Amino acid sequence: MRIFKLSERIGKLEAAAERRFGRVFERHKGKLWMYIFFGVLGLYLYGMFVNSIKIGMENTFAAAGTLARPLLEWNPFLNLAALFSPIGLGVTFITVLLTMLVTKKGYRLLSGNKSIKDKRGFDILPDGTHGTSGFMSRKEMESVLDTGKVADLDGTILGKLKEHPNDDDRFTEYVSLKRNIGLNDHILVFGATRSGKSRSIVLQSIAFTALAGESMLVNDPKGGATRTQLKRLGVEPVKRGMKGAA
Repeated sequence: MRIFKLSERIGKLEAAAERRFGRVFERHKGKLWMYIFFGVLGLYLYGMFVNSIKIGMENTFAAAGTLARPLLEWNPFLNLAALFSPIGLGVTFITVLLTMLVTKKGYRLLSGNKSIKDKRGFDILPDGTHGTSGFMSRKEMESVLDTGKVADLDGTILGKLKEHPNDDDRFTEYVSLKRNIGLNDHILVFGATRSGKSRSIVLQSIAFTALAGESMLVNDPKGGATRTQLKRLGVEPVKRGMKGAA
């Protein structure tokens, strides 16, 4: 019987929180004080707006002869307190509801539409109206790929994964193929010219094969493989041209 360890669960939650929020903090920490300033200012102005509605309703239903209060209240404490009054909570609820109705994310949440926002700037609809191809989600990746630090992976490293291009490198995860899932380690690489196919995949594979002391056959029309420093690794490359071959 395996005893559930709370410390393991807490450790996983801390790691997940660091991945989700730590990278965002690192990316924006230089502007943190600016965000705090405008956040507090926005909260104060929104409180003033809500408080003006509250004062207006009180003036409307006040007893005859009661002196009307000015609609604008500059006291920040009264404005912030108005946010948690019944009127303030009602105004906030209606504002959130209207925002959800007019925004695409809110529409997806209310309607149950499971369209996925693609990184290329369009939505992938669940019925396949505009095709079903797209980048793998985290959940889809977990079925065939392992992600984590290089030292924690034992499969072929396929590349690195960043949630945002500007994330700090310490939040970078590397991707490898899962073991024992019925797939082999064969790789087909697509990429535009100068995208890094040779430097990141081909030359690395050749170097590691040479270090392992194994032989290899490379189809190399442009001669890129012969520019690697194979001789320094103890390998003597033999070139065979196709000119004149029957």
